[in-house]
Amino acid sequence: MKKYIYIIAIALIVVGTACEDEFLDAPAPSSVDEDFVFASAEDAQKVMAGIYEIWYDLDRLLYYETEVVGSDSERHPENYASQGRHIPEGLFASEFNINDGNSATTWKECYTVINRCNIMIEAIEEKDEYQQALAKGSPSAWTQIYGEAVAARATCYKLLVRYYGDVPYFDYAIKTTAQTDTLGLSSRDLVYDNEIAALKKVVPMMYRLGEGGINAERFSGTYVDALIGRLAFDAAGYQLRRTDFDYGNVTFNQIGIDNSTWQAKYVRRSDWQSYMQTAKEHYLNVVNNPGSARLIESDDRGAGFDNPFQRNFQYLMDLEISPESIYESGYTRGFNSDFPYSFGRPSGGGGSNAYPPKNYGQARIYASFYYGDYQPNDRRRDVTACITANSGAASERLINFEPGSREKGGLAMNKLDESRFEDPFTDAQRKSGCNWQQLRMADVMLDLAYASAATGDEATAKTYLTKVRSRAFWPSDQAEMVDGYIGGLSGQSLLDAIAFERKLELAGEGKTRWDMTLYGQMPERIKSLRDRQIAMVEGLKSDGFYTFPETGMTISNFVWTKYVNNKDDFDTSINLLTTQTPQNITIDDPAYPVLVPGWRGTSDLWTDYISTLESDKVNLAIRGLYEYIDPDGPVAAALEADGYEMTPWGANMVANESQYTSDIFKGYPDSYYQAGEPPRYMRAIPFETLSKSKGLITQGYGHASE
Repeated sequence: MKKYIYIIAIALIVVGTACEDEFLDAPAPSSVDEDFVFASAEDAQKVMAGIYEIWYDLDRLLYYETEVVGSDSERHPENYASQGRHIPEGLFASEFNINDGNSATTWKECYTVINRCNIMIEAIEEKDEYQQALAKGSPSAWTQIYGEAVAARATCYKLLVRYYGDVPYFDYAIKTTAQTDTLGLSSRDLVYDNEIAALKKVVPMMYRLGEGGINAERFSGTYVDALIGRLAFDAAGYQLRRTDFDYGNVTFNQIGIDNSTWQAKYVRRSDWQSYMQTAKEHYLNVVNNPGSARLIESDDRGAGFDNPFQRNFQYLMDLEISPESIYESGYTRGFNSDFPYSFGRPSGGGGSNAYPPKNYGQARIYASFYYGDYQPNDRRRDVTACITANSGAASERLINFEPGSREKGGLAMNKLDESRFEDPFTDAQRKSGCNWQQLRMADVMLDLAYASAATGDEATAKTYLTKVRSRAFWPSDQAEMVDGYIGGLSGQSLLDAIAFERKLELAGEGKTRWDMTLYGQMPERIKSLRDRQIAMVEGLKSDGFYTFPETGMTISNFVWTKYVNNKDDFDTSINLLTTQTPQNITIDDPAYPVLVPGWRGTSDLWTDYISTLESDKVNLAIRGLYEYIDPDGPVAAALEADGYEMTPWGANMVANESQYTSDIFKGYPDSYYQAGEPPRYMRAIPFETLSKSKGLITQGYGHASE
């Protein structure tokens, strides 16, 4: 045991090895003998475990600040002016501190991981055992851990390019300041090409998921094929590029005009199809050789559940690795985790000893997306967005559209819910132990569908679009909602349908903002979102309701609610938390107000606490969510006679109109769209890097240099 602890300590020291240049802002090199640390593949794995320790928090900050709150489906809950982070999320309506803590930390941590991976890669390459394993031509412990280091480095560069554009690039270990004296910005094209090439070399020598003891909490060969696909897809997509930077002989297709003020343009490479072909090839490798990963297409839990889409997320809430996962960032119960605190169903509970404890609810859903994009019979809708929050006292509360957090802030995420855990954790907030599912099979399949359609293979595109869309609908709906919907698609309509499916499938998972960017659709989708929100609010103001023409769904200023004990009043077998709304339920069914929408309620495991509540203060019965009820009409009168109360719903959006209309993507007003201006989504390079670079690294996109 003492020897094991000693090796772990040495491993952690080597993981801290990096250059002392403040460009990386990391500790000075250690004099530890790296050969000793890598005496075995098991010891090398301990060093990689140290890298995974950083990984758990690596992208969480900017994911939280922009990716999961800044699309045409996802938004933030607070007033625009209440949080500085809304400035970059909304495309910089005003200037922003270039040393913003979340951005500067992400920059630092990415480069810390990159250099530590480079140290590992070079040390392993010197090992005879690794060379011998490589010569055998099949995966081994040594080639697997080597591939994990390459994958971690490539994923960091993927994030850096997404957030900052063209960045300093090195694929060797930096141990002295002299090595960074001539390091400037590299074109993102070089970054993509080099990292794709490195990943292609390691993927045949890595285990697929389920092989060699590798699960989705580690980078596998399955993940690396997906990562190659992702990098190639990114390289093929539209991005914001600098007009004051030399991209060599790369030429571009451009949308709109150059912005001369912040010297940028919205373009993709002219040879984008070759990269898209690479993306298709490696995404096919994932679906054809996935190891143990699979798309969950049936629900194994029995009657009443009937939702294979939700089954994926329930694995996470049961603290199990989902078979749909290609990579999950692993968390341990009792330690800090933002899942589901920030990205799940909100709770008004206190910080500890609540049912469940506080869940803030950073990721919210636009009402125009919920009502106007999901068809009423799409089983993903109620799993994705919630209309009630947890009270924190083992009961539910209606979501409030007033800006704020917890039950306020508008429609929130429902894919994760602490009251739906198999073993709910009530001791303290942010310690649930729920993994962050960063990549799952449906994500890959829809990217594959898009890459296939973009390269002319519409048959493959439709195959994988069909696979993902099929599980969202009941068998009786397949002919209309799947086969009929997909059958006639071709060309741009097929590409648009795939993009739309990703929006429906991945809402609240932080994928849509980058999709909007890469597809070249960010400007038009911002304009469309704002127009739909304005039309909705105007309808609520003038008529008291608004019906979305795409779905026929109606949102109203008011709904009618009352607390019920659904176990006694309706059916002792009903558990709202794990109940899919019955397919053919009608508004006349007495259980309709508690069964529509589904996937809400509270945990039956909190029976001791619930027994202290009034029997009718646990579950909400709701009418008027999808129908207009005249407040002065006979239906309202009958409901109120039955104990229902008229409760503000859309009216709170009207009362906070700018929050839901003009403040949306405030940095990209309609005048920008009309002029063809590029969307300014890139982050600033931190001052410390600029100041220590001797002028070789320069700021772009109109951001200040200090």
